[in-house]
Amino acid sequence: MTKVHEPKRVIRYRDAANEDYAGTSINTKSVDADFPFAPIGILWYFFAIIAYYVIAIPLVFFYCYIVCGFRVKNRKAIRRIRKSGFFLYANHSHFTDAFLAPIVSFPKRAYVIVGPDTVSIKGIRTFVQMLGAIPIPDGLRGMASFLNAIRLRVEQKCCVSVFPEAHIWSYCTFLRPLKSGSFRYPIHLNVPSVAAAVTYQQRKLPFLKKPKRTVFISDPFYPDGTLSPKEAQRKLQDEVETFLKDKLETYSTYKYYDYQRVEDEKNA
Repeated sequence: MTKVHEPKRVIRYRDAANEDYAGTSINTKSVDADFPFAPIGILWYFFAIIAYYVIAIPLVFFYCYIVCGFRVKNRKAIRRIRKSGFFLYANHSHFTDAFLAPIVSFPKRAYVIVGPDTVSIKGIRTFVQMLGAIPIPDGLRGMASFLNAIRLRVEQKCCVSVFPEAHIWSYCTFLRPLKSGSFRYPIHLNVPSVAAAVTYQQRKLPFLKKPKRTVFISDPFYPDGTLSPKEAQRKLQDEVETFLKDKLETYSTYKYYDYQRVEDEKNA
């Protein structure tokens, strides 16, 4: 059972599937068919390697392991699928979730499916794309280019991370409803997936108030070729959901933020 130690913040919510507590105020720009979902070119790849491996990766490892107290369990599961592109599914409880795939898949290159907000910040769109951001398009016109970009990264044997809860709820210790559409990619491309459960524990040193994180990696899940695509997608969702829920309920033992559900007044 999750322990409550006078949480820093109490958040009352009604809709676990759609409410967003990321706290950003970004002027979101349109992501349509004209957006460069997978930029190419020698100069692009050169500067992307510098941005990712020289600048970002050292900072990510330092911040996550030293500042945030990350610990990763069952990393060996990734070695079993290292010769293939794969998807990583994780709960979305902090902005550092975007760093999970680079940490877990290193030295394999990692990408992350993000909302349009991530590439809407003026002056840094190119940089965040070099770090691996692949934004979801606004409408159907951009979907083909978006899916082609994901296919390209998988064919390059990279890791692509997905957050099926969609919204960030900082330090949330329970699993929220998952978007079923998030699980179609591995089925369509016939590649494996792993789940990554980010759990929170109290630190031993009393002056370190923010919780440490223990990340549990599942064994690989493979598309079930004996099922129809829809059934295989549902099976994958059930497997990921079961793993994430079990790990969060067992190991997320510290509520830094306490999320409390409030009944709708009409149903009260």
